[in-house]
Amino acid sequence: MNGRIFLITGSTDGIGKHTAHLIAKLGATVLIHGRSPERVQMTQVEIQQQSGNANVHGYVADFASLEGVRQLSRDIHQTYSRLDVLINNAGVLETTRVESADGHELTFAVNVLAPFLLTSELLNLLKKGNRPRLINVASISQACRMDFDNLQFHKNYGSGIPAYELSKLCNIMFTYTMAEKFQPFGLTVNTLDPGTVNTKLLLKSWGAIGVSVEDADYEYNLATGAAYENVTGKFFVYNNESMSSNVSYDKKKQQKLWDILVEMTGATF
Repeated sequence: MNGRIFLITGSTDGIGKHTAHLIAKLGATVLIHGRSPERVQMTQVEIQQQSGNANVHGYVADFASLEGVRQLSRDIHQTYSRLDVLINNAGVLETTRVESADGHELTFAVNVLAPFLLTSELLNLLKKGNRPRLINVASISQACRMDFDNLQFHKNYGSGIPAYELSKLCNIMFTYTMAEKFQPFGLTVNTLDPGTVNTKLLLKSWGAIGVSVEDADYEYNLATGAAYENVTGKFFVYNNESMSSNVSYDKKKQQKLWDILVEMTGATF
């Protein structure tokens, strides 16, 4: 892994932080991201010290803002001419309906719009990567239907879990589209359920029903494992290829979602 460059969004806590720790121990360059400057700095120093790897660098961006996503891309472009692995790990689950800086429902903004736009912004670096991989973190908790008339959950927001489940379905659907579109560049694109792990997000809405963060290696395995080197367009659960919701394979709905996301973000692929 020496010389490989990884960007892991949402990596100051939980599974993202654990994954960054493991990858740093391999000797790779690891770019961590969070929205709090203090936590980014603290995490950077902690991983550097515990891994013995000085090539851990922190970036601050608030994914509740599309401009924040663009600024993160600009910051990375200032230093790096390529990127080998992008892990779109950052995610939220809002229990009450609030809106982002751009007026979008916040779970949808952070979980769907931000990774979609960031991938577009960094695609030129990924194209230059060494055996590049793109990983979009989804969930086994994914919606079973796509309601294009209620993507922003102006109706029936409830506990916020339905909005979260819809966002994860969107992650899976745009992963399948990206896998097809990016295959000519030699870029593999996969998605996964990162495991039922007692992160703050899980504890907040489902309780302590999972394993400890220290056991959450599935994201790390998909990002680094030789077995996945030529695998693309798949959904993984516990390191195994699995089936996502039936609706996620609907090509017409995949394209409709893609067109909506392009219009909402201004992404250019």
